[in-house]
Amino acid sequence: LNETQKMYEVNQWIIKEHPTYLFGKLNLANEYYMKEEYEKMPEILGQEMELQSLYPERKVFHLNELVAFLKSAILYDTAIGNIEQAEIRYELMEELAPDSPDTELATKQILAARLKAGHARFLEQQKNKISVITKEQVITTVTEEPSFHHKEINALYTNGLYIDREVLENILVLPRETLIQDLERVIEDSINRYSYFEKKVEEGEWDEETMNFLVHAIFLLGELKASESIEAFFSILRQSEEYSQLYLGDFAPQLFWEPLLKIAGNNLQACKEFLIKPGMTAYARSNISDMVEQLALHYPERRQEVLDWFNELLQFFLESKIEDNVIDSELIALMICNLIDIKGESLLPQIEKLFEKGLVSVEICGPWSEVQETFKRPSSYSSKREMLSIFDRYTNVTSTWGGYTEEESFESNDFNEPFLFPFEPRKGKIKIGRNAPCPCGSGKKYKKCCLD
Repeated sequence: LNETQKMYEVNQWIIKEHPTYLFGKLNLANEYYMKEEYEKMPEILGQEMELQSLYPERKVFHLNELVAFLKSAILYDTAIGNIEQAEIRYELMEELAPDSPDTELATKQILAARLKAGHARFLEQQKNKISVITKEQVITTVTEEPSFHHKEINALYTNGLYIDREVLENILVLPRETLIQDLERVIEDSINRYSYFEKKVEEGEWDEETMNFLVHAIFLLGELKASESIEAFFSILRQSEEYSQLYLGDFAPQLFWEPLLKIAGNNLQACKEFLIKPGMTAYARSNISDMVEQLALHYPERRQEVLDWFNELLQFFLESKIEDNVIDSELIALMICNLIDIKGESLLPQIEKLFEKGLVSVEICGPWSEVQETFKRPSSYSSKREMLSIFDRYTNVTSTWGGYTEEESFESNDFNEPFLFPFEPRKGKIKIGRNAPCPCGSGKKYKKCCLD
């Protein structure tokens, strides 16, 4: 009847009449939980939060008693942030009563607590995060389509990622010099008409068949091993995160490394000079360090060259100042991850100095102690990615994320509030779109974080 206060009063009467009645105690503990008076819960459940300690004279308990007690204890543990203890209690519930509604509730309660703790940890980490100041995307009024040497290039604007092999073959046999000029013009068009295409997306006119021309150009230039197009590739990376989101989604690391390796892999000096320029986003620059990592894994004979390259960059960041607008703690952490993957333990002294100066985002690679230990452990997997032909690359992309639609979403509980007495999970009303912030609190978009 929603007479909550009377419910509490009746339970107080029960406890007064039957002071040792367990479920009366649990109802009172749950009342304190609902009122966020968490400090009072141990007064009812016992400081040790153990059923045996609460009833030392008893040796046998009914399963429902133990499970209900564990549930209330988990509510307390998660409320005060002691998730580790909550998980220990949950393991016992899972073993004894896996199908109990209380066990199901405990599962969701611990999940909510993890998400809340993760969000709080993320906010704390953001305080110490070092980022560069980036430029906003250049806004233009260009709407006119570019002209090309070869009419076949127009097919890149009318075919999505399921493009026919014949279309690609017809393009690849065109005269190399003018073909490369046309593909670079496609990249230039993506920048010049950014505002035009962004407006179309905002107005709901996004079309998979017309919005993948930049991806096509990247793949084709990579297939051509067009080393002369290195500046065109750098021009993509110079753009804002909004530009990358519009044309590439969050999949630039999967898309970029192989074409970039084929185009810039023999010019690491240019890659380094680009990476140390002020005002570049962390994830744009990490595309280059990812490529260099793969270079070492695919061509072991160039490993020392790659280690020297990373060494020069780490030394550059150690010698730079925050006001130089080149230090990004996330980028440095990502580069450390690259070095872990190629077992670059010879650079541990420089890595330690970066940690000592507070220049590393530990939420990405872990604290110094973990990083040091990771270098010592044998890897259980290989970070080496497969080199593919352009045709296999399209097959790979369309089998992973190419067929994803904006309509796909995930129905979620409200992760920010506790599950309410009588502990019936509330049906979530939030539809999380793939470009929305992830509810786990990571700060990333949903599709880049917990979607899978």
